[in-house]
Amino acid sequence: MSEAGHSSGDSAQMRPARTLGGLPALALVAGSMMGIGIFISPPEVAAHVTGEGSFMLVWLIGGIVALFGALSLAELGAMMPRDGGDYAYLRHSWGPGIAFAAGWLQLLAIFPGSLAAVAVATSKFQLPALFGPGFAEPLVLAGSLGSVVIPASHLWAAVIIVGLTLINHVGVKVSGVVQVLVTSVPLAVLLVATLFVVWQHEPGIVTPVLVESGSDQPTALTLARAYLPVYFAYSGWNAAIYVGGEIKNPARNLPRALIGGTAAVTALYLILCVGFLEVFSLDGLAHVGEAGTAAAQAIFGPLGVTMITGLIVLAMIGSLNGSVLTGSRIAFAMGKQGDCARAAGQLHPRFATPAVALWLQCGIALGLLFFDLAAFGDGLDTLIAYTSSAMLITGTLTVLSVMILRRREPKLHRPYKTWLYPVPPVLYAASSLVVLIVLAQQGDLSVWIAVGWFAAALVFHRLIRRGRVPDRDLSC
Repeated sequence: MSEAGHSSGDSAQMRPARTLGGLPALALVAGSMMGIGIFISPPEVAAHVTGEGSFMLVWLIGGIVALFGALSLAELGAMMPRDGGDYAYLRHSWGPGIAFAAGWLQLLAIFPGSLAAVAVATSKFQLPALFGPGFAEPLVLAGSLGSVVIPASHLWAAVIIVGLTLINHVGVKVSGVVQVLVTSVPLAVLLVATLFVVWQHEPGIVTPVLVESGSDQPTALTLARAYLPVYFAYSGWNAAIYVGGEIKNPARNLPRALIGGTAAVTALYLILCVGFLEVFSLDGLAHVGEAGTAAAQAIFGPLGVTMITGLIVLAMIGSLNGSVLTGSRIAFAMGKQGDCARAAGQLHPRFATPAVALWLQCGIALGLLFFDLAAFGDGLDTLIAYTSSAMLITGTLTVLSVMILRRREPKLHRPYKTWLYPVPPVLYAASSLVVLIVLAQQGDLSVWIAVGWFAAALVFHRLIRRGRVPDRDLSC
């Protein structure tokens, strides 16, 4: 690995240093998962299901599926510890066409969409509760053709995205320290606070809003629709694979980070969901805009809500920082292969970070942020739906890569082998396909757009592949 002091002319040949240890890698997974989803998704799930049993079932299924994914990708990550994650694995297993299509889906939708959704939700719900109503004041731009009103949530979201991109521009080690700090403290305190609620309070602290509900017999459609926001909430379980080329001793640390981080956050999510039901009941939860701050207000009052909201903001920063760090490695790997701008595959001559890839991702996220505002208004659920549908496609293909390589290249050295193979990859893929099929049959637009974009990218890749330069080595 060349050090950061090389000239700019050598920057394209530099490889990232392995600066992330086991704890930062685990914090990256846990922090990437512990985003706004666990606070904004429970009300949406509660609105789709018919009873507390099905509510908890959807969250349990989401955790099991995420754990199956982590068990599967731990094998790929230990075997091929490369930057780029899914893109690198798909290129090795499925070929350059599938990798190209999945890479562009991640570059244009998944990571920027997640960044935009989490940043907007944090700015909309948490910042005004923490710093006062002044943070909710919109910006009004007056002109000769009229005035344009930009919500404060979108302005502060843009500031957060740009600020975290700048931190990651400076260095992976700095980002890793930030990740550990903003992940460990909120997770520990939120766990203690939730356990206090579960054990010390009677159900229904908040008077529920009474709505008519049927029997606790979920249908395939209601479970599928409820599962999309749950899937979004659990996203991030694969975060460490995107920086595989920057993790020390990846054969040991990558599987531990993926499996340990996913298991810990799954347990915390289930405890939090029980706590939300204790506070609101199912009917009341369905009418709460954001469960975390509302629960803190109901239980601890004004002083408590400030403390809990501050911890939630830290958790959101951890999630966003993880997404900025990992998502940029997709563009970095694609740039090295020529599947996007070659400059994206170069490292900064001083900081040895994929600076162009980072700012490319930042620009796309900001574009999605304001496109969503112009097209859908305050459509957080729209961002989540489109992002989740795209994740289902790429995640399924990547997990199936484990089975492809087991069959095609059985003699490859595998420092870690998927526990209970082939159950985890089979059940992960099956559950994702069932959700996609059910939603597609019901005409869900987000699924059809994700599938359509993936198919269009495949066709485009086939049209341009003639005359391409030979593939470059992605290993780190």
